[in-house]
Amino acid sequence: MRAGSRQPGHADPLVRHLRLSEMGALAALERASWPRSLQASEDKIRHRLGQGHDCIVAEVDNTLTCAACYVLTSQSPFKGTAFPTDFASFSSLPRTEPVMSSYVYSLCVRPEWRGHATVFRVLDRLLEASRDAGARYLVADGRCPSFNGVAEPGPDRVARNPDFRSTIVRWQETGIRPTDEALMADPVLRFYKRYLRCRFLHLAPDFIPEDVASGGFRVIFAVDLGAGHG
Repeated sequence: MRAGSRQPGHADPLVRHLRLSEMGALAALERASWPRSLQASEDKIRHRLGQGHDCIVAEVDNTLTCAACYVLTSQSPFKGTAFPTDFASFSSLPRTEPVMSSYVYSLCVRPEWRGHATVFRVLDRLLEASRDAGARYLVADGRCPSFNGVAEPGPDRVARNPDFRSTIVRWQETGIRPTDEALMADPVLRFYKRYLRCRFLHLAPDFIPEDVASGGFRVIFAVDLGAGHG
């Protein structure tokens, strides 16, 4: 998942569940939000929905501006050895019962909407929907672009942070989880920690090799939905 940091002057969006007829619109949002190597095609979205996945979206003027995609599962995020080892597995699990967790694998936001309150509204609706479905935990894969940085101009630009890079490398080498403060040196992880009050669980190397900025890494985190939010 990822979020950004701009404030457009658009009307407030309608936040709701994705309709089955909107797979093409969600694919268009993916193209607008992610580099080509990280985009989900309409066929992939169709497959995910066929596996019982769901999506919370924000719509303005018949255009999707933000989406959070997830699947409800009986899996526990705390069994690290059983946790999916790559994004392809994480994002293609079938829905299973009884529901233990809500696995969130994508937060798409159009560049001009990054930082707008709609992102928070979608996240809040996601928390509510997951909790109402019986999930105890919301689980996601946090990008960490400070590892290599993003040099291109635009809302995704992030400086390479050598200290943060060393933190991730040490975590991989030793298996010892760093402090929250060390991980929050990355702006994306800091956003999730501050807004969701999540718990950083474990490091996933080569989770998405195509994500060069993050060095392929993801930081898996969980939100205890039983503890409340807001």
